[in-house]
Amino acid sequence: MKRFILVLLIVTISSCSKKTELDFQIQDHIPENSEVFLLSPDLEKFLREVRGNKFLSQSKFALKKNITEQLEHLSILNLKNETGISFSNLSTETPIYTIITIRDSSLIPLDSARNKSIETFKEGNLKYKRVNLNENKFFLLETGNTVIISNSRQNILNSGNQEKLLNSPTFNKAWNASDRNKTSIFLNHALIETKLSDIFQPLKFPGIKSFAEWSVLDIDISESNIKLNGISLNSNDDNILNRFRKIDPQQSEIGKICPGDFISFYSVGFSDFDMLYKNARNSKLDSIPSDYPGILKHARESASIVLTNGNILALNINEMESAKETLAGLGIVSEDFRGSDIIELNEDINFQKFFPGLMTLEIAKFYTVLENFVIYSSNPEALKSMITAFQNSDTLNNKQYFTDLMTSLSSETSMLFVVNSSDFAKKLDNEESTHEFKFNKNSLAALQVINEVDYAHLHVVLSNSEKVAQSNGAEQSSSIKIDSPISKAPVFFKNHRTDQMDIAVQDENNELYLISNKGNVFWKKSMDSQITSPIYQVDLFKNGNQQMAFSTGYHMEVLDRTGKKVKGYPIKFNQPLTQPLSVFDYDNNRTYRFVLTQNKKVYMVGPKGNAIKGFSFENAGSEIIKTPKHIRLGTKDYILIAEEIGKLNILSRQGTIRVPVSEKIDFSENEWFGYQNSFVSTNPRQNLIKISQNGTVSSTDLGLAENNRIVANRNNLVYLNENELSINSKTIDLDFGLYTDPQLFTVRNRTLIAITDTQTQKVYVFNDKAELLEGFPVYGTSQVDIANADLDSKLELLVKGEDNEILLYEF
Repeated sequence: MKRFILVLLIVTISSCSKKTELDFQIQDHIPENSEVFLLSPDLEKFLREVRGNKFLSQSKFALKKNITEQLEHLSILNLKNETGISFSNLSTETPIYTIITIRDSSLIPLDSARNKSIETFKEGNLKYKRVNLNENKFFLLETGNTVIISNSRQNILNSGNQEKLLNSPTFNKAWNASDRNKTSIFLNHALIETKLSDIFQPLKFPGIKSFAEWSVLDIDISESNIKLNGISLNSNDDNILNRFRKIDPQQSEIGKICPGDFISFYSVGFSDFDMLYKNARNSKLDSIPSDYPGILKHARESASIVLTNGNILALNINEMESAKETLAGLGIVSEDFRGSDIIELNEDINFQKFFPGLMTLEIAKFYTVLENFVIYSSNPEALKSMITAFQNSDTLNNKQYFTDLMTSLSSETSMLFVVNSSDFAKKLDNEESTHEFKFNKNSLAALQVINEVDYAHLHVVLSNSEKVAQSNGAEQSSSIKIDSPISKAPVFFKNHRTDQMDIAVQDENNELYLISNKGNVFWKKSMDSQITSPIYQVDLFKNGNQQMAFSTGYHMEVLDRTGKKVKGYPIKFNQPLTQPLSVFDYDNNRTYRFVLTQNKKVYMVGPKGNAIKGFSFENAGSEIIKTPKHIRLGTKDYILIAEEIGKLNILSRQGTIRVPVSEKIDFSENEWFGYQNSFVSTNPRQNLIKISQNGTVSSTDLGLAENNRIVANRNNLVYLNENELSINSKTIDLDFGLYTDPQLFTVRNRTLIAITDTQTQKVYVFNDKAELLEGFPVYGTSQVDIANADLDSKLELLVKGEDNEILLYEF
């Protein structure tokens, strides 16, 4: 009987606990007029981080002052549970706040308050309190398991009566996209009417009110940096994000020409200006001309640059010779400045009309050309500043603090807004602003927007460090353990939701894991056998969502990032696959070709898992001994298939012989590579084998050992010969050991070569000049993967450590 009562008590307590969690739903109590909403799992910790940030603690601005005055009592309250704070009326001196948190008897520490009073009011069936703590007054409502605190009596009444509360499907999507383990900020763009618009105006940014409907940003704050990452969601055709429908983001190159002493620049990237313009004309804006200047048809990026002596419009041109034909006859040379012509236009151009609501631009009276940019201004002195900075290499791309910032952002962008923070603060001071921003020299702030089909990625970075970032060599950043020994070297896999890199790895029990770069296991999934191929990253639906494709013993698999099988996969075979999967993307347009091999037979399938018609090479004359490989030389595509009898088939996309090779090849274990417009590999007899595009075979005696290893790309040739590593004809004598095949990486325009000595468990990384990078070698026991795996300025190296350990290094 006692045992029964104990079990009943445990079940009752468990049920009450679950009911308590269900009763507490912050999103059910948010006022409908919320302009900004802050959600934090640990508000006290977040406030400590805010106070510890030098910029936020030392800067003065009206919004900070007004909110601080209203929320002084936060330091008194014990807000140790998940808490949400709604803000409205932010443009006034008395913002309205509403705090929502879980009911807790220790929330208000009455014993420690010097002056306190509590009054209870009843209106209808609703009871609420007015609390005075140390001269801080607020209203308090307890409903179910929720406590609501506000400086607005009306908000308390509305919440208690379930009236005028937020009911937005778009907000709900933003809520679901936020990271509940981080503090997040939600922006209601339609209601924001703060002084922020006054700040954005002198920087030529269109502002935030018409940007989207809702945005959510997860916040990371350190002593000198603030980073926010999230998404913007849209349902209003008038909003700015809708201008980018059917427009692919582009890589911003404004840093090539923007002077280092700039105040701000705002860049818009577009794959097709005509489509961008059609989107503008389809909006509800009036007075948009039916046509636009021909020069815009040649552009892929437009940037407004604010300088101390004027404003600039810079157009990044696809093909300058064609653009110059369009510009011919539109003006006359007014001045030759340092060898560059400054052209005065015959007729001024009001570019503002062609970027309505998207950019703030002045009338263009002059232009000049620098490399692949056409640069306009109303002031020739501003053009001279651009020319001078470019000729003196005093542009942003030559500044370490700018390149560090850009490595924290995605490589392609729809909108990019960068502020030279210290010069921006000076500009505001000159305009007698009430703001007082404390920025260090060379500190930058950036807002990046990357448009997708139904939403946009947002990245915000404020770097307020006075020191220029320096490399401190490779440092271990994390160690991640999995359940069983690792069977295949871990690799990076892009997380399209965060624009960072996750980790894919398989253990000896055939379990495939997807793990965040912080060590959180998203999922693990049993495979039929070991993965035999690289784990390829593909975008089958061309929407930015990433899938992983690979082969096992009898299957070809495609999984989405949740671990679910993509429709049409796996492709199963009754007999084993004899070569690993190959993935071809001839034109880098995500029209994939998956190539599978069984003995003499080649199967080529498309993104939906169906056989590709028109590929005529199905059966080789003998066993296929290497994975079929796609190589592009110049503008031509080649498919290489090696046979056991020494025949090398060099095929076209259609599977017909494109390069006849009459000689039989004595194949080594090395792959074939495209290098300096030829196909290269080695044979077991010390020779480098080169085949030209007309089929001529030549060999060079390099004195190679039988177990030589080679890797190459268009401009780099690397080979390992016992303990000698040759990088572009420069030889490095390594210690004798057991080395993995050398690996070649191109990351952020850097060429890196990695190799691991599995005997001494050391990982080496060299640059293309055969120089060992600072901080290497490091500990590791497998081949590596290298990428920019998070949003900071450093690269990450991924390698196996102990049997079941994954190591991450930053360098």
